[in-house]
Amino acid sequence: MKGLLKNEFFTMRRVILLYAGVLLLYYLLGVFGTQMAGVQIFSVFFCTMLVISSFSYEEKSGWSTYVNVLPVSRSQIVFCKYLFAVICMAVAAAFGLLVQSGMNLKNGDPVFQDVWVAGAAVIVASLFLSVVLPVLFKVGAEKSRVVLVLIFLIPFAVALVAEKAGIKIHVSAEQLLSLLPAMGFGVAAVLLLSCAVSMEIYKRKEF
Repeated sequence: MKGLLKNEFFTMRRVILLYAGVLLLYYLLGVFGTQMAGVQIFSVFFCTMLVISSFSYEEKSGWSTYVNVLPVSRSQIVFCKYLFAVICMAVAAAFGLLVQSGMNLKNGDPVFQDVWVAGAAVIVASLFLSVVLPVLFKVGAEKSRVVLVLIFLIPFAVALVAEKAGIKIHVSAEQLLSLLPAMGFGVAAVLLLSCAVSMEIYKRKEF
């Protein structure tokens, strides 16, 4: 398992450095601007793209065929992908919290003001991964491009329908903050269920 995780980071090291450079630029813009919350959300979702990119790299290099003759189980291969995705999201969220807390101190605001934004971003990004990863394990990165686009469009379609129907949901920051723990546990359960589904898909896959 440790070797599989190391392979993920070593394979993606150049892409990770590129992503880190882009995120650093966005955070600099956020520090000197007023949209730090948006930058935090973007950074978490941006880092979830790393695991999708890793599927493309593996398909092109033939790693998927090679790894299945190594002394590792298919369940470990799947779990490693989920762990890699969670680590990427956690690092992005932690860095966002650090920057936000530093800005709060500099501006004389409460240290933990608006730090819930990173947690909310992780929750939504985890839901996204819960849907995307089983699809990637089923059909691969190249064949799943259309499906991924449709998944991205679903939230916008729902918001558009709600707007046309005159449905308005008002949730204050305090209410959202109080719901975050329950939402976090719920999303963790969904992510574990997604992992179990992906394991079943991958066990039945032929290479």
